[in-house]
Amino acid sequence: MKENNNLLVFIAITFSLSILLSLFIGFTGGHESKFIWLQFVSMPIPALAVLIMTNLFKAPVKEIEWNKLPIYWLLPALLLMPVTIHIVCLPLIRFLNNGTFPWQSWLTTKKDLYISPNNFGWGTLNSSELVLKIFINAITGIVIVSALAFLEEIGWRGWMLSRLIKLFNVKTGVFIGALIWALWHVPFMLSGILYLKAVPVYLILLINPFGIFGAGLVIGWLWTKTKSIWIVSIAHGALNNWGQYAFKFMQDSETNLQSQQIWLFVGVNSSLLILGLVIFITMKDTYKDNKTTANKSIANSGAGRWSNRQ
Repeated sequence: MKENNNLLVFIAITFSLSILLSLFIGFTGGHESKFIWLQFVSMPIPALAVLIMTNLFKAPVKEIEWNKLPIYWLLPALLLMPVTIHIVCLPLIRFLNNGTFPWQSWLTTKKDLYISPNNFGWGTLNSSELVLKIFINAITGIVIVSALAFLEEIGWRGWMLSRLIKLFNVKTGVFIGALIWALWHVPFMLSGILYLKAVPVYLILLINPFGIFGAGLVIGWLWTKTKSIWIVSIAHGALNNWGQYAFKFMQDSETNLQSQQIWLFVGVNSSLLILGLVIFITMKDTYKDNKTTANKSIANSGAGRWSNRQ
């Protein structure tokens, strides 16, 4: 019963803080608020909740092994969700543009030099310099975003999901964890923190939670496979930074048309939901290295610590 109470308190803290932040942004102008930079405060909220649970309620993080980084899971973490999104959405955008990709005009120059937009800050580049800039930009972006995602993952997967799995089972825990994570984003959608220029708020509310839920299933599955806070943080960062990477280089005059942006939005969220459901369906209710409370006594008889066997 105490674990149930701890989970409810954790959820209450994270949702209360997200609602307070969203109300402040909403009442000060939404996505046009001069305080919109506080959107970055949203990601540390779960870590703050863990800090409160650890110090006030004596419910610390127990399942995280800070030095655990299984290298063979790096590629799935980095590529699984971004590649799935691009496989679905690149053909969609090409179809909507009569069989072509609407790359920004500076990328389709016939000369050997590329004059990048001022907001890129890349200057004039030749082909090899352009490739290097894109590579550095991608790596830098994922490092920064994964660091922010780390603060979320400490709470959602490291603290909450571990307890949900022990309280229920693997599939139920992952499902409930993904659902809670998706609902936690709703206040941000209402307030303008999660804002898309050409997509109406009602469509964001109707569609985006399903994509976040699907991503939550994928990240939850990665946690059950690796028990690595670094792997799930990288996967979360890759989704946020690389999920629509190719579309950053497409023409605003084409891809920002409302109909195309809506279709792209639907494609991104649909691909994540389908991927998450496929993975979820193939998951087992239990796994031999992390026993639920119902069979923990069997595990103690000789299986050893699950964290050392993954």
